[in-house]
Amino acid sequence: EHVSIKENRNRELHPDQVTAIQHRGKAYLLEAGPGTGKTETLVRRVENILTSGVDPQCVLLLTFSNKAAGELSERIAIRSPEAAAAMWIGTFHAFGFDLLRRFHDYLGLPADPKFIDRSEAIDMLESEYPRLNLTYFRNLWDPSRPLGEILNAISRANDEVVDAAAYQELAKKMRLKAIGEEQTEAACRCLEIAQVFALYERLKKNRGGVDFGDLVAMPVRLCEQFTAVREHLRNQYVHVLVDEFQDVNRSSIRLLKALTGDGENLWAVGDAKQ
Repeated sequence: EHVSIKENRNRELHPDQVTAIQHRGKAYLLEAGPGTGKTETLVRRVENILTSGVDPQCVLLLTFSNKAAGELSERIAIRSPEAAAAMWIGTFHAFGFDLLRRFHDYLGLPADPKFIDRSEAIDMLESEYPRLNLTYFRNLWDPSRPLGEILNAISRANDEVVDAAAYQELAKKMRLKAIGEEQTEAACRCLEIAQVFALYERLKKNRGGVDFGDLVAMPVRLCEQFTAVREHLRNQYVHVLVDEFQDVNRSSIRLLKALTGDGENLWAVGDAKQ
């Protein structure tokens, strides 16, 4: 179900807000612009869920920024401090990291995977760079620049839940279909990215590490590939709420589908103007 609310600056709830707060059942999207009280609606919905007798540990609230997660946690804690502490409130990436820790054995990860930031990723790849024999991403004077470009491409692939093997297959198909110099060069660049992508995944695995892009892409694969994990999470999180829904990408959408199945009690709010 898809509902929009218009600007409402007074304290009284708009009828559409009341409807959104009380909604149960099929997936629900509330579109709301600045100043419409979308955060208040979300907080009130959480309160409504809790007063209906739902265990707060069965409520999962996801957003895309630490700032929004902190604000929501604070506002819910004002009304229900114990419930706020029991609920899972945080970003998609923080939740993903939590899943990787909880189900690390399914993915061959250590119990507490090391987080690899961008600078460390570049340092890891720089040590292997001279042996890669790259052509289109060759810069021996300053490898960090081409490696930064490659890491950006890998990040976009993770947003699409595409791993190194799948990326290589796509690059090979692109090369076979390439016509003319421009398409050929683009395909060859992708093949070089695929080469570095595969190396990067091996290096991370050897260190027992994950990067920012892995924090949603790997949980998607975890939930889609392992029925026991997927069913456990669906049973645990009866209500899934999403703030800042306008920022979703393919990986976060696939994670939500894995967590909620047909969308039962999935509730989202987003800024229609962003």
